[in-house]
Amino acid sequence: MSRSLLYFAPGSGLGHLTRAVALCIELRELGFEPEIATNSPFAQAVARMVRLRVTRLATRSWAVDAPRLLAERAPRVAVADTFPQGFRGEWKLRPETPMVHMARRLRLESYDAPPDAWRGFALTVAIEPLAPEHDARLSGELVRVPGRVRLAPGRIATPPPAPLVGALDEGAALVVHSGPPAEVERLMACARGLRVVAITTAAGLSAPVFDYFPAANLYRRARNIFTGAGYNSMADTMHLRSRHTAIAFHRRFDDQHGRLAVVAGESGIDSTRAAAEALASVAL
Repeated sequence: MSRSLLYFAPGSGLGHLTRAVALCIELRELGFEPEIATNSPFAQAVARMVRLRVTRLATRSWAVDAPRLLAERAPRVAVADTFPQGFRGEWKLRPETPMVHMARRLRLESYDAPPDAWRGFALTVAIEPLAPEHDARLSGELVRVPGRVRLAPGRIATPPPAPLVGALDEGAALVVHSGPPAEVERLMACARGLRVVAITTAAGLSAPVFDYFPAANLYRRARNIFTGAGYNSMADTMHLRSRHTAIAFHRRFDDQHGRLAVVAGESGIDSTRAAAEALASVAL
């Protein structure tokens, strides 16, 4: 019997894709054949690093291409990351394939989905504490993992640039952010007075800039870490809170302010394997 799983991770950056990779590595070790569908421009580069099957779909045709790919692959189970109706409404009509919803914090005022959008899943996995009004919308079988999903250091063992490692070992602070330059500058301002190196796509900074993935491989080397309050940044630094400064940036759908408000009370448990096992239970 096929043990295939198709994980839909829409997003134009690395956030959803990285979380999908973390889970699919675990699923592969559990004996599954996972595939990731994404519209991220980093899809193929990440696929080469982790030797997972990653299919890139165009953003403009995602609503048509995602259901078509699901029909073609016919996996045992499909996964909808974050958005219960999908990125472009592609799951408003539930497919026959059992589908799992990976639930993280959402700004519900922006993601205005009807009550039945949260129903009809074989399983919902809550991968962080949700706002009460979000929790109230979930229905059916639900698993709450005790911590967060993360791509653990060393899972992708890419060698970092020697100058970056040298600077961190000499005490430089690390700024990590793939958002707009203005947001990177805000993080740089938080690190004022410190020697800083940055992993970012922004240019023209007053600090050395490096292109390196995954940044979590280097966090333990840094005495001070400055990031946004996105899901992955908070998951990657959960064991390093005393070194970590986060800014909650405004996002259309991601509730960074709510996440930052509750993260201090979290357990710090790496729940990647627990979340993968929950997915596997549906696919068996």
